[in-house]
Amino acid sequence: MKKPVIIQFDEEAYNEFQNLQEAVANNKHSKNKPTYEQLLTSINTALKNIKANYRYGDLIPRRLISKTTRDKYGTDKIFRVELVGYWRLLYTLIGDEVKIIAFILEYMDHNKYNKIFGYKKR
Repeated sequence: MKKPVIIQFDEEAYNEFQNLQEAVANNKHSKNKPTYEQLLTSINTALKNIKANYRYGDLIPRRLISKTTRDKYGTDKIFRVELVGYWRLLYTLIGDEVKIIAFILEYMDHNKYNKIFGYKKR
């Protein structure tokens, strides 16, 4: 029996997601690329893909996850999904015998992602 996948958001990530939805609904425009509409479409596509396959994202190697990041998210099992315009969506999995919860931690631009996981510019 295939376990259902439930998408849940961290409170802060959900508030940002709602703000993004409101910006698109109100035809607000981003000063940078991608546009709000492109970002929202990309996030919604990622959520559908995660719901279809909870291991859709790439597991970030534990050696790249700092203690600060582990403490912030409460886990060292973090998956990354690449979004439009080099944005990233981070999630973790919570499961039991009945269901799997894909818990959306945050979505961020590439610069913030690089800073959190210690990547350096070339």
